[in-house]
This record gives sequence, C-alpha cells and structure tokens, in this order.
Amino acid sequence: MMTLKTKSPRLTLTIVLLLCALMAKADEWQEASQVVEKSTQAMLSLLEQGRLDALRDSETAGETVPLDVPKMLLGMEVLMDTVIDFESLAKGVMAKFYRRASPQQIDEFQAVFKRSLLNTYSGAVMSLKINNFEIQPNPSLSKKPGQQKVWVKVLANGAAYDINYAMKKRQQGWRVTNVTIDGINLGLAFRKQFSSAMAQRKGNMDDVIAFWNDPS
Repeated sequence: MMTLKTKSPRLTLTIVLLLCALMAKADEWQEASQVVEKSTQAMLSLLEQGRLDALRDSETAGETVPLDVPKMLLGMEVLMDTVIDFESLAKGVMAKFYRRASPQQIDEFQAVFKRSLLNTYSGAVMSLKINNFEIQPNPSLSKKPGQQKVWVKVLANGAAYDINYAMKKRQQGWRVTNVTIDGINLGLAFRKQFSSAMAQRKGNMDDVIAFWNDPS
C-alpha cells in the first residue's frame, strides 16, 4: 500500500497540471472575449460615425439626409469578415445536405448565406439605438481547447438583450461560429429553414440557393 509520502509528488504534479490547464482556458476565454469586445466597439463607432455624417450632410443640404446604407453595409462586412467564420456557419446550416452538395453549390450557398446574414444583421443593428454593452463574467470554462463561449449583454431601445457567441480558434484567430440571441439559436434556426426549403423544393439544392438569394 502506498504511503501519503509516496503519493505526494504525484498529487502535487497533478495539481500543477490542473492549474496550468485552467489558466490556459482562462487565457483562451480572455482572448475570445477581447475579440468580441473590440469588434462590438468598432461596430458602434462605425454606426456613430455614419449618423454623424448623415447629420452633417442634412445640415449642409437643409433637409434630412438618411444614413448611407451601402457605405454602412460595406463597413459592416469588413468588420464581420474579421470575426465571423461564415464558412463554418454555412456548413452547419446545410447540415446533412452538405455532403450531397457539389463544390460549386457549396461556394454559391456560402456566398448567398453571407450576404443574407450581413444584410439581416446590419439592418437589425442600424434599427437599434444601442446605448451600451457589457461582456459578462465567464460562467464556466470550456472543456475543449480552442473553443469558448462569450456572453454579452446589450442595452438598446430601453431593453436588454443577452447574446451568446460560440467561438473557435482558427489559424487567423478567434472566430464566431454561432450566435444565440435571447435563447434563440440562429445557427439552428437557419438550419431548420434550409431543411424546410429542401423539403418544399423536393431536394433541389439549386432552387434552395436561389430562394435564399431572393426569398421574394
């Protein structure tokens, strides 16, 4: 039977390794949360500048000049390209149909999905009057290396919204692979929409991609 003295070095090593692992995960969460914080702040700065430009143009013209939407969309796309893994998101949306798709269909869907997500997200952001946002304390560290979740509370239009970003560490840095807003999992919602569209169009993926590109 081993004595406590014999087991002690092993126990000490185990504790050290455990603490190192926890510190590494805490560092990963810190890195991921900083990406979310910086990109959110950059988005708010972009919106503020756009509104200031519209106000200045309105004063010069003597009439109300609306927000330059194309310019805002371009700015949003640049920001989102640095933090969102559109390829991973699109693959998750296609789910079981991904393996059936040709390389061309995959590329086409990724392109239309990115455009639709950009337009939807940007439209929602521009319609909100965001007062503030707060990165929430990490409730639990991910057990998987290279994967973290970052919770953000956004205060807008007199209400509070809870946003959860699922993130993975890629070669280019931390990227968002899914978003949940007030309990609504956007990746899952889009996946159901894609599956429903495939059923309605009898498995014709080209028709589904065309529909996603122009749902009208």
